[in-house]
Amino acid sequence: MAKEIERKFIINHIPKSLLGYKLKQGYLQSEKKRTVRIRTVEGKINKSYITIKGVSNKAGLSRYEFETEIPFSD
Repeated sequence: MAKEIERKFIINHIPKSLLGYKLKQGYLQSEKKRTVRIRTVEGKINKSYITIKGVSNKAGLSRYEFETEIPFSD
């Protein structure tokens, strides 16, 4: 399982290469010790991912994360 390092950025504009994509996400479970999310990307290609995130470290800067692609039709 990979370790995710939390980073946040503010952008001024969306790059033209990303225009035309529709992103959706929903949470199946969100609690203190675990978050489970489904995210879909629709556009030139359609993909879906399930992500499971563990509890953050004491500083809140990193946590374990597992992400894998799932069938878009599901």
